[in-house]
Parts: sequence; structure tokens; C-alpha cells
Amino acid sequence: MGNALVIVHVLALMLGSAGGFAAMLTLGHAKPKQKEKGGAMRGVGRVFSTMSLLGILVLWPTGIALVVTHPEFYPLNPMFWMKMGFAVVLTITTVSIEVIYSRAKQEPHMARLLPSLKPLAALSYIMTAIFSVLAFGRFEV
Repeated sequence: MGNALVIVHVLALMLGSAGGFAAMLTLGHAKPKQKEKGGAMRGVGRVFSTMSLLGILVLWPTGIALVVTHPEFYPLNPMFWMKMGFAVVLTITTVSIEVIYSRAKQEPHMARLLPSLKPLAALSYIMTAIFSVLAFGRFEV
């Protein structure tokens, strides 16, 4: 069961990362006038953000299950806590992006926050993945 949890956890991280990076790249390729309005509001940006949110929704329960079912509790090292810090930032950023997308039709000025939040989400995914490897990896250099 432990291997299945790790596989689902890594797939959730990949799903969320793909959504975060795709949303950021979509916004990066938007025209300047479109960026002022919040980027690809009517396009695929919302789909990618929802994909990222789905990854987060699977990531947290599997991560908690991995820590609880682990026999040694070695995840409670400093690298684990760095990973958790970035996972919290990632969760807040991803949920904020979803809230902005849902409120942007009623409040168009909210969409201006997207150009700063999407790169933060992508960076948080990278840092979460890096500290996951450092916390749980058995590799010695």
C-alpha cells in the first residue's frame, strides 16, 4: 500500500505542476492588453488552474497518509518542514487563483492579480518537489 500511496502522491504533484506551469505559460504568451485584463480569462487558463487545484486536492490526503503510515517518522526532519512550508504556500496560491477566476466576471479588477500569482504557484511546485526529494530521498552525494 505504501508504494501505491507514493505513486498517487507523485502523480498528484505532477498533475498540479503541469497545471501550474501551463497556466503560467498561457499567461506568458498573452498579449500585453490581454495581460492587463488578467490574461487568458476566457481561454484555457481556467482549465489549467482547475487541473492544478485537483492535484492539490489529491496531494494533501496522500501526503498525510504517507506520513501517518510511515514506520520511522523520519519525515519530520528540517527538509520535510521546508517542503511543508512550500506546500502551504502552493495551496494558498492555487486556491487564490481559483477564487480570482470565479470572481473575475463580477469584479474584473481582480484578474490583475493573476500575473503575479501564477509564477508563484509554479515556483512553489518546483520548491515542493525539490524539498520532497531532499526529505524523502535516500540518495547520498
